[in-house]
Amino acid sequence: MMQPEELDRHLLKMFTEEVNERASEIENLLLAIDQAQDAEKKRALQEHLLRSVHSLKGAAGLVRVRGVESICHWMEELLSVAAKAGEAVDKAKLDPLLAAADGITVAARRLAKGEMPSSSDAERMLVELDAAIGAGAYDDGDEPAEVPPSPEPWADLEVPVRASDMDGSMRVSAERLDALLYRSGELLAWNAVVQRHAEAAALLREQARKLRAAGLSSPSEAGGIEAGLRELAASLRRDGRLMRSAAAALDQEVRRARTQPFAEACKGLDRIVRDMAAASGKSAVLEVLGGEIEIDRSILAGLQDSLRHLVRNAIAHGIQSPEERRKAGKREKGRIVIAASVLGDRVQVLVEDDGRGLDTAFLRRLAGETDGQAALDGQELLRRVFEPGISTSGTVTRLSGRGIGLDIVKNAVESMRGTADVAQVPGGGAAFTLTLPLTLATVRALEVFAAGQIFTIDTASVQNVVRVSRRDLLASEGRLVTTPAGSVPFLDLADWLRLRPASRPPAEIMPAVVIGAGDRQAAVIVDEIVGEQELLARSLGPRLAKVRHYSGGMVLPDGRIALLLNAAAVIEAAVAKSMRSGPSAPAVGRSERRKVLVVDDSKYIRTMVKLILESAGYAVAMAADGGEALAYLRDNRADIVVADVDMPKMDGLKLTEAIRGSDGLAGMPIILFTGRDTPEDKARGLGAGANAYLTKNQLDAQQFLETLRQVA
Repeated sequence: MMQPEELDRHLLKMFTEEVNERASEIENLLLAIDQAQDAEKKRALQEHLLRSVHSLKGAAGLVRVRGVESICHWMEELLSVAAKAGEAVDKAKLDPLLAAADGITVAARRLAKGEMPSSSDAERMLVELDAAIGAGAYDDGDEPAEVPPSPEPWADLEVPVRASDMDGSMRVSAERLDALLYRSGELLAWNAVVQRHAEAAALLREQARKLRAAGLSSPSEAGGIEAGLRELAASLRRDGRLMRSAAAALDQEVRRARTQPFAEACKGLDRIVRDMAAASGKSAVLEVLGGEIEIDRSILAGLQDSLRHLVRNAIAHGIQSPEERRKAGKREKGRIVIAASVLGDRVQVLVEDDGRGLDTAFLRRLAGETDGQAALDGQELLRRVFEPGISTSGTVTRLSGRGIGLDIVKNAVESMRGTADVAQVPGGGAAFTLTLPLTLATVRALEVFAAGQIFTIDTASVQNVVRVSRRDLLASEGRLVTTPAGSVPFLDLADWLRLRPASRPPAEIMPAVVIGAGDRQAAVIVDEIVGEQELLARSLGPRLAKVRHYSGGMVLPDGRIALLLNAAAVIEAAVAKSMRSGPSAPAVGRSERRKVLVVDDSKYIRTMVKLILESAGYAVAMAADGGEALAYLRDNRADIVVADVDMPKMDGLKLTEAIRGSDGLAGMPIILFTGRDTPEDKARGLGAGANAYLTKNQLDAQQFLETLRQVA
């Protein structure tokens, strides 16, 4: 029998689970009330909400969690008054009710950490919410009453995050647990069968040993042992097939137990849409399609932040104000759609809005291009929104303009072996497509060798395997390779990873793996293709998280670890190389190290950058200002220029303009590396002709080197 203290702990644990579920249900009901157009439907939803709040109040009272009990009592009173009057809750009361729901969410988070929510803090919060209702209850209804910020500790959420999203736990249905138990029982039974086979083999071996020792082995006795071994071998083959089938069934059940509906990743997004739209004077609705599709929970957990970034981006950059939408012939309320679908062994998530779309003219200016001199095609230009520091917002506000968000989305998706792409929507709007594997646990991988090292490529991105000649590559100026699907950009894997010794140029005939992501393709030249198999995937850990070349590590059957190539990064590098014209394109098999000219008036910065570059295999020259750099370039070779902006005599902007205006140097890649970090400074740097703009206060060696590889 449970002791009173043990019973209290048990009840509190049960309540913690319930409050997590109820908090989400209460918020969803409030948002549904806000969006419902029909008064009868609003009242029905309010009745449902009232029952949910009443149930949670009773549970909170039972375990004496007075803070949650007080909030629920306040909400119940408000809803009861509306129910008795037969009215729908108006806007002035809906915002405070949502703030109260946030209070329940924070309480749930504290309970999950083993802390008890404070009753006095809840009471102070409710006093302020009462004041907000009093201030807004009798206004003209055109503008919602502003809800004052709640006192600590309840006001620590802008976007509610459920405790269940963060603790790594999940619920598994009884049906799935029964299936797992049955399948594990099958394997235990087969274990007993294998044990019997082992005992039979040991008996036959012992009989043969005794006969040999006694010198009594006759043809009939030897024949009997041989027949026994044949029967044992046949039984092992038969039972091995059945055991593999049982193991595969167990694996399938485990995978099913790890899945959750896609809708789980979309929780809280409708609240983000509502609150951000209201804060910016806009109106928008969120629609989720394919919410019932079952996806591995690790994929869902990794998707949550990306979906939040994309939804915020749609509100801040895409959806126009009601007045703008009317002028454009659109309905006043904007629409954001999140749709999930399964394509083979991949899941595709589309985030689309019907707003103004992406400003391609602005993106061209950021790229230093004019409409008459466009180096990037339309799709490649749109993909620039995924680059760090790129923002299509002309001003910096609380919601947008800082140039962060979409690069985070791309990095998060690629860390899960996926790809991110963007397109304009006909009629106005932007569509972001995230393509991800259905599971992160295993990968069907193609094994390849490059410069004596083994690597793997996810077969989901493999389109073809071809053989190419070095002569053909040289004929295309090291830019394209011919495949059955046409000419595509290529990348020599050993050269790209700086693995090939200078004394060992590539062979005359080389195998190449054609990979694709979205509408882009590239051929990866390797030394040897080994084969493909299902392999266990492992994370590379936080220290290598920013090395974009790889998506993870694969455990080979012999225990070795083979790095899994990031298909998106490989394709981007190949495309960037193919877009560079003649003289600046590196020749195949080039043994000479690429040279970087570092220009900075700080000796410390020059030396630090020099060490980073030399450790990555670059040759380095240095100059103290723009004039010295130009003098060096007149008489010496350099492949890339990395320059500060603020320098005496000639600054980085003037140096960039001078290089772009020179016939012999105009195509040279330039990276501005500076302490100036405002959007205006970045726009000036890119407008002067720089290929990339990095800030010193956010120096990351891997990002810096990756930027060099992309532009050079």
